[in-house]
Amino acid sequence: MTTVEQIVSREAPSDILTHPAVLAWKRFQPDSRSAAAVSLLKKRSKTAIYKMDGVGPRGSSVVAKLCRWHLAAHERTIYQQILSRLPVSHPLYYGFIKESEDHDWLFLEYIEGEQYSRSRDDHTVLVARWLGLLHSTAAQIAHTAQLPDRGPEYHLIHLREARDNLQRNRKLLKLPAAELAVIEEVISQCDFLEWRWDHIQQLCDRMPRTLIHGDFKPRNVLIRPDGGESSVFPFDWEASGWGVPTGDLAYVDIASYLEASAPRWPHLTVVDVRIMKAIGRIFRGLEEFRWESEKFDPRWEASTIKLNYYRERMSEAIEMTEW
Repeated sequence: MTTVEQIVSREAPSDILTHPAVLAWKRFQPDSRSAAAVSLLKKRSKTAIYKMDGVGPRGSSVVAKLCRWHLAAHERTIYQQILSRLPVSHPLYYGFIKESEDHDWLFLEYIEGEQYSRSRDDHTVLVARWLGLLHSTAAQIAHTAQLPDRGPEYHLIHLREARDNLQRNRKLLKLPAAELAVIEEVISQCDFLEWRWDHIQQLCDRMPRTLIHGDFKPRNVLIRPDGGESSVFPFDWEASGWGVPTGDLAYVDIASYLEASAPRWPHLTVVDVRIMKAIGRIFRGLEEFRWESEKFDPRWEASTIKLNYYRERMSEAIEMTEW
């Protein structure tokens, strides 16, 4: 089975024409212009994302994303079947091409813009309006798309995975007392939340289901100036699915969200959104616990620092929830 690392290792930095992303684009669009430059935007163990200059419509730039075929198929569903039918801004989807039995290339519009900042009021208002419009208009369309479940049960599984990983590493590794105390506190938070999971489920059952992004954080959102008003462009829809819009709302401006969603969700209240914000922060915290627990061995020193930060944020989220 080929890996992303094996595929991208074939690139020759001195020759743009032989870059894997450029070769894939040429197979997809044989008559397109030659790339003026190729730059790496992001590289992870299972994904590599490049920007190709000058190859798109009217000489625009194109994003080439190499990932496992099932992740590519999921994102194609989001772009083709859902976002293209909604009144929300999003990168244009150009198409895909197979790279190997295990990997596909996705081709998307490259968006020029600034990274979303939660500390900027203008950004938080724009993002809240975009999410309100997305969630309220996508519900009917997304319901028929057979998206993966992203409800409470999904996050409960991740809670248990994170706790199991940390309990195992706590026994296997000889940790200093301070680091061990952090692990113990995170495990206690997981126990506390699992004990009250029925209540979390009941709160979620009160809320509407729809398409959720699932990883809505600043590094996955760009704000593009667009005449009189800027536009919001989220990307990386790998974690998206069908569920209560909790995690997406973890840091949303409540008034702006309600204003945008009111035409289709008139019965949604300030209290409802506050509840979803609180649970959203809990769900995001569990994802952070799980992600860091998987990297804990052998990089436990760095992971403990991050876990302590996530533990503090989880404490705040737990306090926000009216148990």
